Amino acid sequence: MKTIWTSVFVILSIIVFGCSCASADGVGGCTGCHSEIVENFKTSLHYTGSGMCYEYEIYAADYFDIDMDEYYQKFNCNKCHASTCTVCHIGYSATSSDLGHGDQANITIDTCEPCHGKKQTSTFVGDMPMHKSQGPAADIHYEAGMICTDCHTSSELHGTGVKYSTQLAAVTVKCEDCHSSPGKIVNTMEVTQYSPESYSHSLHGNKLSCIACHSSWVLSCQGCHLEDRKGMTVTPDEFYLGVNKDEQITTFLKMEAKYNETHNETHIGLGEWYGHTATDEPKECDFCHKNAKVFLAGYTIGNDSQIIGEGGSLVDNETIERVLNAELIYAPEETPSADDATSGKTPGFEAVFALAGLLAVAYLVLRRRE
Repeated sequence: MKTIWTSVFVILSIIVFGCSCASADGVGGCTGCHSEIVENFKTSLHYTGSGMCYEYEIYAADYFDIDMDEYYQKFNCNKCHASTCTVCHIGYSATSSDLGHGDQANITIDTCEPCHGKKQTSTFVGDMPMHKSQGPAADIHYEAGMICTDCHTSSELHGTGVKYSTQLAAVTVKCEDCHSSPGKIVNTMEVTQYSPESYSHSLHGNKLSCIACHSSWVLSCQGCHLEDRKGMTVTPDEFYLGVNKDEQITTFLKMEAKYNETHNETHIGLGEWYGHTATDEPKECDFCHKNAKVFLAGYTIGNDSQIIGEGGSLVDNETIERVLNAELIYAPEETPSADDATSGKTPGFEAVFALAGLLAVAYLVLRRRE
C-alpha cells in the first residue's frame, strides 16, 4: 500500500510538470487533475526561486549595488528552480495507466540533492557543502533513517498560493510538531517527546529555540568574491546566535562577502539559519554563558538590510551582559542509574558495611578499656 507521502509527491510531480507544460498546451498532463496544486506551485519558492534571490540580495548584493537579475543570468542561478514536475519526479509520464504514476512518486534525499546539496542535504548527512569534505557530525534525524520529506510537508514544497520572499517564511515545520505530540510515529519510530520539566528546559523556557542548544554545528562563510564567486571558504568552527521574529534566540548564519569591482571592503550579512545538524546532546552551559563571541558581541549593525528575516536582530548588549554574568546553577546530581538498580548492587551498600566495621572497632576498644 502506498504511503501518504508517496501519494502526495506523485501529485506534486504531476503538478510541477503541469506548470511548465501549461504554458505550452494549457494542460501539461497535470493541471487537468491537480489544478489547485498547480496554481499554488506557480507562486512557490521552488518554482520562482525568489527566496534565494532575496536572501542573496540582503546578504550582500544590495550593499554592493549588484543587479540581481543580471547576476542570476550571469551565473545561471535559475538552474535550481523546479519549473517542471520532472525536476523532482524523474521519468513521469502523463500517459501512464498507473494513477499513482509509478516509481516516480518515490522522493529520496537524492531527489533534493542536486539543488540543496550546497548546504542543506550535505550538512544533514554530515558533510561540508557540496560534500567536498566530511563535516563534524550528521543530523540525528538522518542517523535515525529519516529523509527530507519526513519533516517538510507537501504545502511547503508545492506552495500555498502565497508569495514568500524567504525560506524562513515558507517553511512552517517546527520541532514541536513531532516532539510535543505524544504518540507521534515517524517511519515506524516513536518520537522522543520534549519534557518542559527537564532542568535546562524549565530554566530557559521559551527564550531559546530548540536548535540554539540542539545544533551540533553551523556553517559560516568567509571571503566570497562576488564578481567571480571564487575564494569563499566555509567553516564549521564558528557558531553564532541571534534573535528571530518570535524573539527567541536561535542559530544564525554569518556570510562575509567582497566585491572588488566597485568596493575594496568586506560586508557581513547575518540571518536566521537552520543548519540541519540537530543532535540530542545539547550545548554545555559554558558554551553560551562564558563565550561572548557566540552572540557576535561588539559587532555593529550598519543598517537593517544586513539581517535576513522579518523581525530578526542581534542579541542586544543588555541581554548579552546578563547571560555572561549569570550565576550558573548546574543540574542536581542524577539519581542512581538503571544499571545500578539492575546490577545486583544496592547503591550505598558498601558504606553500610564500612560503618558497621567502624562501630565494631569502637565496640572492641571500649571493651578493652573496661
